[in-house]
Amino acid sequence: MTKYDILLFMINSIIKPKYFAVSLILTAMTLGAIPAKAADLIGSDPNAVVCNALVLVGLGCGPVSTTPYKPTPTNTSNDSGSNSNLTATIFTAGKKQKGSDSVNLVRIKDRKEIYEIVGGKKHLIPTMDIFYDYGFKLDWIQDITQKQLDKFPRIKLMQVKGNKKQTHYFTEGGMIRLIPDKNVFSSYGDREEDTIIISKKEFNFYPQNQFVFVENPLNRDIFQLIGGKTKKYLTPQAVRRMKIGSEQIAPINQTELTVYKTGKPIVL
Repeated sequence: MTKYDILLFMINSIIKPKYFAVSLILTAMTLGAIPAKAADLIGSDPNAVVCNALVLVGLGCGPVSTTPYKPTPTNTSNDSGSNSNLTATIFTAGKKQKGSDSVNLVRIKDRKEIYEIVGGKKHLIPTMDIFYDYGFKLDWIQDITQKQLDKFPRIKLMQVKGNKKQTHYFTEGGMIRLIPDKNVFSSYGDREEDTIIISKKEFNFYPQNQFVFVENPLNRDIFQLIGGKTKKYLTPQAVRRMKIGSEQIAPINQTELTVYKTGKPIVL
């Protein structure tokens, strides 16, 4: 095989460099043109293989690297960080941070309700007047889906700014009820860190929860709470006469019911 035959092999190696270059070396070795140690080139960089082969048969190729070829590893990791940015932001405690106006305000696209996410829980801002009273801005609001919003439990415990001695329970019906003492607080499995501070303006917006029944065991006897200290039993006739709707009645446990003194029942 002549040098020009080998050159032809080199040209073919452009198409499949690794395999033709190896064939080129083996052929040249068979003809005695390349010493056996050239076989060490197999598995190296394909371009270096061809170039070194040409040098060994007397064809110039210029200086080449003899460093073994190491393919660049392919990154197979699943980069999903961009998909979790919103979730990570929302789960951050929503209280204003020192030196920043950063709060977590969210709403479902095309819906009016705006929520503040506080400590992983959602706090519905009841009116736009109260929204602006807190100093919030519309451009702080992030749009999320209903599914994302449903992941956050609602806020249940509130204190009025400037009064940490009293904690109020916020019912599902949007009413406020004073928690009588720490024993009642603990009986519900509540935690102090789950309490948020609201403004007096927001507190005054909510109606007082005055009608209750014992949740477990389920007892539909309805009581009216007077001044947060006394309970009065209401007969079914009295409930109808007072036109008390189910949304006005909230469940409480037996521990809380027992705390209130028993007053004269309301029968009419």
